[in-house]
Amino acid sequence: MKKINVGIVGYGNLGKGVESAINHSEYFNLVKIFSNRTGLTSPFNSSFEETKNLEKYSGKIDILFLCGGSYSDIEKIGPRAIKLFNTVDSFDTHAKLEKYINSLDKMAKNAQKVAVSAAGWDPGLMSMMRIIFNSVSPVHTPANAFWGMGVSQGHSDAIRRVNGVKNAIQYTVPNQKIVKRCETEFDYVPQGTEKHSRLCYVVLEEDADKEAVKNEIINMPNYFLGYNTTVKFVNEEKLKKMQEKMFHKGLVVKNFKCSDKHATQLKFTLDVESNPFFTAEVMVTLACAVYKLNKEKKFGAYSVFDIPLSYFSMQDRNTLVKTLL
Repeated sequence: MKKINVGIVGYGNLGKGVESAINHSEYFNLVKIFSNRTGLTSPFNSSFEETKNLEKYSGKIDILFLCGGSYSDIEKIGPRAIKLFNTVDSFDTHAKLEKYINSLDKMAKNAQKVAVSAAGWDPGLMSMMRIIFNSVSPVHTPANAFWGMGVSQGHSDAIRRVNGVKNAIQYTVPNQKIVKRCETEFDYVPQGTEKHSRLCYVVLEEDADKEAVKNEIINMPNYFLGYNTTVKFVNEEKLKKMQEKMFHKGLVVKNFKCSDKHATQLKFTLDVESNPFFTAEVMVTLACAVYKLNKEKKFGAYSVFDIPLSYFSMQDRNTLVKTLL
């Protein structure tokens, strides 16, 4: 098949991951990387363009990967991009997902485009596991999800938006006592914010108010408010070394008894060396769904809940049934 022309908006860790995944794919051709920064170089000799010129590529790019941060970037670029392009994003602010996807759905239908949002591993793959586990024996308590220990891209990006912060990284740390209870007890339901703690390492701008920065972080809605959050201030050299390793983990587990007597455990685990590069792989996978949905003129905005599993692959249905069912 002819390669699908794609573009990337944003060239941080996630954008670089998408670039790498595209260059290892037989289905996609990278036309441009759009960024507000200048002087960028690429290990794949990709071509760069300023984001302000995005609209000039209407008709030249079939799918745009939106690789900005969820704290403020995606909600701005998504509505702009969907007017002219099919899009994939990894928007991960759980509290805003319903409103954002419903709003994007109206815009996508008006523009006759397709958007897949929240295309990552959580939200994304682990969301799929939760809905599957919760649908199996639904009379029992829902599955429990845990993140970490590992680097959260969204939370790290949110800290970097705080006035006075030069750089930052955030580790999500699961409460191991609660993890063990969820894996060994039946129908145990922990409170949401007690399942994890958040560990933040921050480099301050010169003359920044340390206490003001700390208070803004720990009281940030949708990210840190209500969690056991620790803020540690470090120098730039130490933080850069920490940012060399962007590992993360995930766990979804449901422990229950079938017919109230047969012990059963459903479990999904994920262990990645690079959070952004694995998220990028999921985004590129879901571009296959964007391609198929657009080809069938099924315009609108989708989450992983709305997409048939066969659309995750470029292979046709008969091949998938023959080889994988």
